[in-house]
Amino acid sequence: MPYRLDKNLVIQKGNQFEQDPIMDDQALVIKTEKGLYLILGCAHSGVINTLNYVIEKTGEDHFCAIVGGTHLGSVSKEQLHKSVEALKKYDIDSIGVSHCTGLNASMISAREFKEKFFFCNVGTVIEKTTC
Repeated sequence: MPYRLDKNLVIQKGNQFEQDPIMDDQALVIKTEKGLYLILGCAHSGVINTLNYVIEKTGEDHFCAIVGGTHLGSVSKEQLHKSVEALKKYDIDSIGVSHCTGLNASMISAREFKEKFFFCNVGTVIEKTTC
């Protein structure tokens, strides 16, 4: 079952608004011999949904690095907790967050992922991962 999407992301159909299914969400996946590198745009479809989709399409489940916007900055405390707990179940060597992750979600992620965590803002250079 997909994780809930951001309730604030809606589209107008006629005179009404409904949940945007985010069919245009984008991420870049780089498949290497050592594992996957995932570059998130803003993960509007949900970071967990994105990871599951990548695994489904590539058949790979080891992520050398996941970087970008996780879109966790605007979710409820309950959803944030569930998302971080879900992320911990994936095989991720490094996770670098940016913009739409938000400060609170970034601090929680830093606490939970310890040395695997880093801020990945504009200008960040990734020279080495544990992969």
